Amino acid sequence: MTVGMVLLVGCVLAGGMAGALIPSWIARLPEPDLPDGETKVPYTQLAAWPHLHLVAILCTAFGATFLVWRLGLDPALPAVLYTVVVGVLVSYVDIRVKLIPNAIVLPSYPVVAVLLLVAALASGRWDRLLWAALGGAALWGFFALLELIYPAGLGFGDVKLAGLLGLTLGWYALAHLVVATFGAFVLGGLTSLVLMAAKRAGRKTAIPFGPFLVGGWFVALLAAGELARWYLSYR
Repeated sequence: MTVGMVLLVGCVLAGGMAGALIPSWIARLPEPDLPDGETKVPYTQLAAWPHLHLVAILCTAFGATFLVWRLGLDPALPAVLYTVVVGVLVSYVDIRVKLIPNAIVLPSYPVVAVLLLVAALASGRWDRLLWAALGGAALWGFFALLELIYPAGLGFGDVKLAGLLGLTLGWYALAHLVVATFGAFVLGGLTSLVLMAAKRAGRKTAIPFGPFLVGGWFVALLAAGELARWYLSYR
């Protein structure tokens, strides 16, 4: 068995094991302070969904499989795989209660930053560490501006999640930031059209954007370079 195959199998197993911990992670989340009159499903109830273990394991293992296949022995791979687990968790919570928990996203900033610092130490690519910081700041700033302009369309949780995803995107290239952002809006728009066509949503129905941010991030890490070249070839 080659080194690459061992890495792939190991990361898939690790991803599946991390996914199995997601329900207990959700169950321990502190309940947020909500405005008077607002309620939400308790996190313990979200964690008790019977299919959550299987879905979380499959999603994290799937994400790890394709990203390891695409990135290989990349020094930033630990940061990417950690972000996969966070992305699966916040996507599930956002879908269920339209909320991205600060208790997950905010502590993940220093975790990803440390993992990227280790990647820079291992590779000597300190320029990439700088680009990672700029990537996180760029997506945070862009989505903060959108939230300020149209607060009904985005929540500040989306802004914080975008900044977190921007760290690993910026590590790779500017194209990853552009493709991830464009991909998130394309995925969100297509999903909205499908839901409206199926009469499951209306023009004013609030649809959680966190899963589309994670989806755009995933697409960018898989194929940002190819998509950017394809787009430029048709201009």
